[in-house]
Amino acid sequence: MGLWSRLNQFYPVWLEAVIVALLVASFSFPLANYGDMPARIPTHFDVSGLPDAWSDKTPSAVLLGSLIAAVSYGGLTLLSWWVAVVDDPKKVINASKQRLAAMSKERAEQIRRVTLTFLFAIKFLLVAMLAYLSYAQTEVALGARESLGWPFTALAALLLVVCGFLTWRVLALVYGPERSGCGRAPVPRPPRRS
Repeated sequence: MGLWSRLNQFYPVWLEAVIVALLVASFSFPLANYGDMPARIPTHFDVSGLPDAWSDKTPSAVLLGSLIAAVSYGGLTLLSWWVAVVDDPKKVINASKQRLAAMSKERAEQIRRVTLTFLFAIKFLLVAMLAYLSYAQTEVALGARESLGWPFTALAALLLVVCGFLTWRVLALVYGPERSGCGRAPVPRPPRRS
């Protein structure tokens, strides 16, 4: 089975094109407006989204969010590929040897599925947040807006929630009891009478 077919089991792979489009936009919008930006641009924002640090306009200062997004996308994509193609999912699970030995193949595959699904969600939200940061930073530099606005805070909060849920879900799968059927604990049967 090929890499794309394998990944498509966990999330619609065509959605990677949406992330790549966000990456391209995060570079192209600031570059298209580079000439119109003032000599000093905002490079840091406080909790309310207002700029609290300014720097000289340089390509690296203008594109820092985009560069971080590109590196994050590349790293998370490579991690996803590795988790998807490894033949035994137990090789990528951080647990004791005893726990891994006792873990069923179905449970290990479930952990892989949850991990890959949430890695995609994290990758999407992180790139979307940084692309929006690049857009809003450019607009603040041009004087078109005063702050980052609520979308940045909403994306950051959603990213934290997704990361927290992924951590909780994987820990529950690794360290929780094995379940069978539709997510219900197996019901012990009384011994048969002869």
